[in-house]
Order: sequence, then C-alpha cells, then structure tokens
Amino acid sequence: MMTEDERVEGLLRSTLRHAAEDAPQSPAGLPGRVVARSRGRRRDRMRMLAVAGGAAAVVAVGTTGLGGGGDVATGVLRPVPSAGVNASAPPSVGEVGLEGKPPLGDRLVEDDPALGGAVELWYARRSDGALAFCRLYRARTGGSSSSCNARPVNGNASLEGTTETWPPPEKTLYYGTAGDLVTGVSAVSATGDRTPGQIRRPKGAPRAIWTVTLPASTRVTGFVFTDARGMTVATAAYTPLTVPEATAEPAGTVLRLGGGLSANVFDVPDRTLIWRLDGDPVAADLVRAKDLLRDLGGRRIPVLLHERERRWFGVVADVRTTEVELVFPDGRKATAAARKDPWGIGVRLFAGRHGRDGDIYRKGFEVVGYDAAGRELWREPHAPAAGR
Repeated sequence: MMTEDERVEGLLRSTLRHAAEDAPQSPAGLPGRVVARSRGRRRDRMRMLAVAGGAAAVVAVGTTGLGGGGDVATGVLRPVPSAGVNASAPPSVGEVGLEGKPPLGDRLVEDDPALGGAVELWYARRSDGALAFCRLYRARTGGSSSSCNARPVNGNASLEGTTETWPPPEKTLYYGTAGDLVTGVSAVSATGDRTPGQIRRPKGAPRAIWTVTLPASTRVTGFVFTDARGMTVATAAYTPLTVPEATAEPAGTVLRLGGGLSANVFDVPDRTLIWRLDGDPVAADLVRAKDLLRDLGGRRIPVLLHERERRWFGVVADVRTTEVELVFPDGRKATAAARKDPWGIGVRLFAGRHGRDGDIYRKGFEVVGYDAAGRELWREPHAPAAGR
C-alpha cells in the first residue's frame, strides 16, 4: 500500500511540473525521452532529469514518459544540508525569466549522460544584483528546458544540480559552483570511495564551475572540495534520488516481449507502465489517457518510442496496428509486431532489435505503423538530433 509520503511526493512532482519555468514543447517528430522521475509523464512528473533544488525543481525535455532508455526524464534532488565548511546545497528554482538574461561570461557545455544531449551551465545576475546559477538541458530528441536557482551563489562551493533520473541511465552528471580557494572536487560514495571531478572557469565567468560524472549505480553521499594544499575547504552532503516506482508492486500481469524485455503496470501513485530489460527498469510511461501518447504541448502522437542497448520498444495509439517499422536514413529497416495490451489500456505494445551502433537519434529515423493487410496507418518522423 502506498504511504502518505509517497502520495505527497507524487502530488508535489505533478505540481512542480506545472510550475516549471519555460516548460519544454515537444520537437516536431517523435518525442524522445521525457522524464526521469516519472518521465515527463506526470506531465512532466518525470526522464528525469535533473531537478535542482532543496525544494526541488523540475526539468523535463522532449516528450511525456518516465525516464530511461531513449526518452527524457526528470528527478528531484534532495540534498542534505552540509555540515561542512562554507558549502551550500541546491536551492529551489527562482526568479522567472532569469535564465533569459545575458550570461555572465561563457557557458560551460557538458555531455548529458542521462538525456544523450548536452547540459549548459552559466551564471546570471539577479534583479537584486546577486549572482545566480543557471542551467539548460538539451535532449537528443530536440527538446530543451532551462531554469535558474533562487538562492544566491556564495561561499567556497555549492552543489547546484544533477542529471540523476529514474529509470537510471548508465551515468550521472553532478555539478555546482566553486570559489577562488577551490582547486579540487571529489564525489564521495557510500563505500567511502572518492572520485575526482573537474573544475573549470568559463571565460568571463565570475566563478568556476565543477562537474563530476559517475556510473548511475554509484551511491553518492556527498562532495569534498579542497584547496591547492589539499586541505578541505568545503563539503556538501547529497541524498540519492528515491522514487516509489523503484519498489512498487505490479498491479497487472507481466507481458514478455522477448530478448529479456518485459512490461507491466504499476500504481505509483499514478498508473504507470514500466519496461524492464533483464529485470532492470529501463523506461516508464504514464497510462492515464490525458498523459499517454501526448507530448508536453498536449499534441496527440501516434507512437511513444524508447531505445536501449540496440532494442527499440514502445506504445502505439492506433489499436489496428499489427506491425511497427523503424526506418533509417540509409534505407535499412527494423520491424516489430504490435501486441494488444493485456491490461485494458487500449493501446498496442511493440519491441524489437535494430542492431545499429551509436545513437540512432543523431542521424534521425521514422517510425511507421501498418495494419494486418500491410496498409500504412501512421508515420512519425524524427529529424536528426543536433550534436554538441
């Protein structure tokens, strides 16, 4: 049974999604990864991505679906106040429109291991003259979302955000600010291991920006910041993302789609379709009619596609669809049978292998649906995703 905390958490995520500044619109074509916590789906409840702050900030990119695989996601950062010296935890999203102001110096652009796109980090000046930290996420599917933290930047160092999502991607990026005293940063895991990161000062920026990238399986508990002598000048504690989906009990019968891929429905607290590969969660979709197969702009879409480890899978709206085809620019194709869902949602599910190396979003593709007679029912193009 769901706890009251989980109910409140679900409500908070839904509320935050509607309050998200500059909520992203789905790019023309197939929506990609949304959300990370509940992947866009709780109309941006989730893919999942980073959310910034103590009170939590939402970042959704691209489409509506929980994070993982080839879609986008959002997450909630719950940093624990640091007991260290002169460090601060991520603040909540603040001043509306701040991210649209001219940046103070250049932006630092990092690969986003969660969305497959890029993360842009920079400083801006608040209306009261204080310094603020901003970020913009660009999904490989073309969507984007930006925000700035409310709490002014100060002290020797601060943790400002992460791309942590659920279902977890292979890696997670953590980032924040660093003052002049700081020359080194390390992430500390639950086992006590330390992983060094990087500290860079974009040209013209008033402070440095630090980053650490780690396998998503690493349970990070905090960060340590050191000076040129190796002395600790700041620390920041961190509490990893937790979501009810991770421990929810299934509410339906598992549908096995071959190749180790399966799907089932869960009530967590919204009815959610969770995909698993060899038992590990790789994607999720909200099942509610108002959320399923709609992009963040509310547009009905014929297909919601996920992609993970050369497997492509998802949901189609037209129940007449019996075969789904993935068409690449070079003419090569992959096909998958569309199966009736066993839970009465009123959709069809498909799964297959495409055998292509690299990121299929980089060069683009089309997804096409056919009925039993081989007639085309729908077609959804996905333009090539811009690289960094």
